[in-house]
Amino acid sequence: DISDYRQAQYLVLATREGLVKKTALTEYDTNRQAGIIAVNLREGDELVSAMLADESDHVFCVSHLGMSLRFEANDEALRPMGRSTSGVKGMSFRDGDYLLTAAVTSSDDAYVFIVTEGGYAKRTSVSQYRIQKRGGLGIKVAKLNEERGGLAGALLVHDDEEVLVILGSGKVVRSNVAEVSVTGRDSMGVTFARLDNSDYVIAIAQNADRELEKDDEDAEGDETAESATETALETSTGGESTPAESAPSETVADSVTSFEQDETED
Repeated sequence: DISDYRQAQYLVLATREGLVKKTALTEYDTNRQAGIIAVNLREGDELVSAMLADESDHVFCVSHLGMSLRFEANDEALRPMGRSTSGVKGMSFRDGDYLLTAAVTSSDDAYVFIVTEGGYAKRTSVSQYRIQKRGGLGIKVAKLNEERGGLAGALLVHDDEEVLVILGSGKVVRSNVAEVSVTGRDSMGVTFARLDNSDYVIAIAQNADRELEKDDEDAEGDETAESATETALETSTGGESTPAESAPSETVADSVTSFEQDETED
């Protein structure tokens, strides 16, 4: 959500065909209810990612067939453009490949989390991916084969986050990021979910509710501390203290589909 059009310098857009465009975020500050043009898409192309970025950030692109490209978002590498433009070449592809997703990173402390259509997952440090020039083919983010299928999704995540994996059958698999071991860029990954013969992964996403749960827990902690302080003050002044409210019963943890981490040999 954008609460202030000055919270970031730019809005970066990326398309399926690998075009990337950086536009000053303030150019989208309008009261027009009908909306405004964000990008001039070429015939057959479509938007796959939209990101807030500053000039010091890096853009990280991942393709369906397992290639990745990390390049700088500064004006020298990616010049600002107007809203109605198509953009410039962000990443090139071999036949049959296309841009799956793009994200922005500002440091090396994040992880690249990928899941294949066949249910394999892998987590690698962003530091494993060197900065390259915009427009190239990039380097491999995973070793893929027919059993694993192409990539269904890729995210930049941290240890304390949770990932949702959506299957073609309509099922959703939840997992903490930390449950997938960190491996090198050349590894093949681990079995994430045992799929039925006809099932496959169609998409992955970060669990936004996890952040809301953390905010609620922090708020409850503040309220508990405040209540304890008030009780202590009343007791020390001889006032009539109020019995502490009984703690709420522990809620049942959301069920998380487990998975086996059978490390596959290269």
